[in-house]
Amino acid sequence: MRIPLDRESPTPLYSQIAAFIRTGIESHTLPAGMRLPAIRKLASELGVNRITVETAYAELEAAGLVAARVGSGTFILPPFPAYIAGKGGHDILSPYGMSFRNTSDTPWPHWQQGVLDRFSHLPAKPAIPLNTHHPDTHIISLNSGNSDPALFPLDEVRASLRDTLRLEGTDAGEYADMAGYMPLRRTISHVLADQGIPAAVEDIIITSGSQQALALITQLLTVPGDTVVIEAPSYADGMDLFRVRGLNIVQIPMDTEGMRADLLEEALRQHAPKFIFTMPNFHNPTGMCMSGQRRRQLVQIAAAHGVPLVEDDFVGDLRYEGHAQPALKALAARGACFYMGTFSKMLMPGLRVGYMVAEGPVRDLLIRCKRLHDISSSGVIQRALYRFVSVGRHRTHLARSCSIYRKRRDALLEGIATYLPEDITVAPVTGGLFAWCTLPPDLSATALEQAAFKRGVAIAAGTAFFLNPAEGDRFIRLNFTPHPPDVLRDAMRKLGEACNDIQKGGAA
Repeated sequence: MRIPLDRESPTPLYSQIAAFIRTGIESHTLPAGMRLPAIRKLASELGVNRITVETAYAELEAAGLVAARVGSGTFILPPFPAYIAGKGGHDILSPYGMSFRNTSDTPWPHWQQGVLDRFSHLPAKPAIPLNTHHPDTHIISLNSGNSDPALFPLDEVRASLRDTLRLEGTDAGEYADMAGYMPLRRTISHVLADQGIPAAVEDIIITSGSQQALALITQLLTVPGDTVVIEAPSYADGMDLFRVRGLNIVQIPMDTEGMRADLLEEALRQHAPKFIFTMPNFHNPTGMCMSGQRRRQLVQIAAAHGVPLVEDDFVGDLRYEGHAQPALKALAARGACFYMGTFSKMLMPGLRVGYMVAEGPVRDLLIRCKRLHDISSSGVIQRALYRFVSVGRHRTHLARSCSIYRKRRDALLEGIATYLPEDITVAPVTGGLFAWCTLPPDLSATALEQAAFKRGVAIAAGTAFFLNPAEGDRFIRLNFTPHPPDVLRDAMRKLGEACNDIQKGGAA
């Protein structure tokens, strides 16, 4: 353990050792259960006598931070809230809602507070994290933005990884082309062509998920103070990205056909945005699919005003009923629309492999921007994914996933009809991951999120998806894809109980 000691300081060495370890415990960099170095070993490393280390450990033990076990050593105890709170530290709230407690008398460096001030306009994230898996195994999580990783063909991808390393050796560990591994880009071009989406191989850029694609486009097209247009509601992490960039965000309300074209035209005239960001297929969070007529209107309006479209087609293939609609990319003129896709939702979130289609001079600029971010996406993963993905295999995996998710959707809707109040309405769920529910006037999404968590169900309140969170307090988003039908029905039963808890409390 490298403890910086100031031998010229009037503070005794044992106090310096104890203070260093205490700071590590309180900041959780030294975790509960960790065994501290043996007294003799630490004394030797620090060049002090054993009594000094023994005294430091005794001070920590008296404070309830460590415990000595005969014959085993000295171990860090779980945090004791009363002790931490009693130190007089102050909380610093991060942009993501996490509280960083400074428990020492020394304030954080001034520049750190300056950074926090710059990000103060970001909304705090909900107290219930948007994760598929919670540490508490009794929580049924319906609040994530991902599909079911259990459907991931793990054995086949493991074989692809093994073959990649066996056949290509050290070549697999080299940087990939800045735009991405060419054979994988060629495969993506074929997959997109199979879906009616024009994408030349040279126009495809591999990214670390579609989130990086959106970040690169935003970096290239905007400077702080510029305006972007999005739907209301919209993708929460996209809004945070635009906020961090210092952009003015204009939200256009949606109707049953998608982003309202009449309001869009007025917004373009008034604000002259740098781009329009939209999810026309199975939108996040509403799950709605933009109509064919509205797609054509959107493309025409954007072209008339000279504004590029950014199309995020993150789960466009997960259709359970109805007919496929053309991508905006297929309707727009060449170079007028950026198209983004990802393997994260269809295969596994942790792959972090996405792609975008960008035509014209901006393509090379985007590649240069990406190089500045990460040099290139993982060459090993790209090569393995190339060996796994083919048009035929993609079709097979897609058909299997759609069949499973359709049954889960049906189970969720059945559970909503059976257990939830009759005046809760659900937007049409013809594909994708989500059911978007409108609550009755006597139910708050924020309150329901908390009540449901107490009952063992994690849901996403609609507040996260609006610029003005209050506008989203009438909505909740439920992701039905990670769980089998019986779990979903049980989740709806518990959610119904949470609704009753709130309504009885209001009546009382």
